[in-house]
Amino acid sequence: MSQTRWEYRIINIRSENYRLDPAYEDRLNKLGDEGWELVSITAINFKTGATDHIGMVFKRKIS
Repeated sequence: MSQTRWEYRIINIRSENYRLDPAYEDRLNKLGDEGWELVSITAINFKTGATDHIGMVFKRKIS
């Protein structure tokens, strides 16, 4: 029996006033069309203590 193998992609998206710009929807939809699935999301804080970026981890099966 073969083991499932995965590949991962990490992207950081800048947040504005604690929200994601809806303009990122096209980019995220393209990742979904390519078979990427969001598996984790985290707030990234740089110096100010505010959420400046959102880190997203995606995975998909290796064919």
